Amino acid sequence: MADSQTSLLEQVRSGANRQLQLLAASGLLPVPPEELIPVQVELARGRDPELAQRAADALRSLEPRIAGPFLEHQAMESVLTFFATESSHPSIVEVILRRRDVPRRVLKELARRVPPDLQEILILRQDAILDEPAILEALETNPQLSSYTQRRIAEYRQHLLPRERTAGPAPPVEEMDDQDLATTLAAIKRALPEEGEVEEQTGLSEGQIRMLPVPARLKLARGAGRVLRSILLRDSSVQVALSALLSNSLPEQEVEQIANSRAVAEEILDAIAKKREWVNRYNIARALVKNPKTPLPISLKLINRMAVRDLRDLGRDKNVPDAVRSTALRLYRIKQQ
Repeated sequence: MADSQTSLLEQVRSGANRQLQLLAASGLLPVPPEELIPVQVELARGRDPELAQRAADALRSLEPRIAGPFLEHQAMESVLTFFATESSHPSIVEVILRRRDVPRRVLKELARRVPPDLQEILILRQDAILDEPAILEALETNPQLSSYTQRRIAEYRQHLLPRERTAGPAPPVEEMDDQDLATTLAAIKRALPEEGEVEEQTGLSEGQIRMLPVPARLKLARGAGRVLRSILLRDSSVQVALSALLSNSLPEQEVEQIANSRAVAEEILDAIAKKREWVNRYNIARALVKNPKTPLPISLKLINRMAVRDLRDLGRDKNVPDAVRSTALRLYRIKQQ
C-alpha cells in the first residue's frame, strides 16, 4: 500500500498524469494527510494556474482537525509558511505560533494580523523575540493590538533586549496593581499550558510564572510563600529576585540555602552579605565563602572568620576561585601553628 501511495505522489510531481495532479490538488488523492499536504503546497506554489488555484482553495478549506496534528509535529518550513500566510483559522494559527522551530520570519508575518487572544501566545515566545526582535515591530503595526500586548512590548524593549537598552542602569519597574495582576495571571493560564507542578499561590507552573511580565513578578515577590520565593529568587530580573529576598521574612535556614545556591545572581549573594543579621550567622557566612558565584571581595572578607576545618576544606575545593583557595590554605597553616 505504501509503495502504491509513493508511486501516486511521484506521478503527481512528475506531471506525467494530469488527472492525478488535479485529484492531488483538490485533496482527493488516497494518501495520508502528512504526505498529501506537502504535495498540495508544492502545487499551490507552482506555475500551473489551475493546479495552484485548486490546491490553494483545498488547503484553505482543510479542517483543523486534519491539518493541525501534521502542522504541530511534522510540517516543514514551506508548509508552515503557506498556512501562516493563507490560513486565518485560529486553531491553525495557534498551532503554528506554538511550534518551537517555526521560522522567525513566519512569526513576524503573523504578528501583523493575529487577533488579541493569539497575540498573548506570540508575545510569550521570548526565545523567538530574542532571535528576531523585529517581531515586536511587526506586532506594533497590527491594527488589533491589545493594551496587554502593548505593555509587554514596552517591557521587552526595556528588560529583554540588551542591545536596545540605553546606557546606565535600567529605571526601576513599578509593580502591577491587583486588578492588572489578576488579568495577567488569567492571560498566562489561557495562553500557556501547565508543565509540571502548579504553585499554590498563583495557580501557575514554574514555566508560566517565568513568562509573566516583570511588574507582575515584582508584585508576586512581595509576600511570596516559600515555593514561589524559590522560583522568583532565581528570576532573570535582578529587581524581582532582590524583592523576593528582601521583602519577605526569611528563616535563617532558607537564607543559608540561598547563600549556597549557584542558581541565584551575584546581586543576591551581595545583598545577603550586606545584611548584618544574616552574615553574622556562621553557617550563612560559610555558605557565601564556599559559593563560587559570591563576589571575590566578599569571600575574602569573610574567609578570616572560617574555622580551621572549613579552611582546610576550602583549600582543597577546586570549585572556589584560586584566590579563595590560596587564602584558605594560608590561614589554615597559620591557625594550625
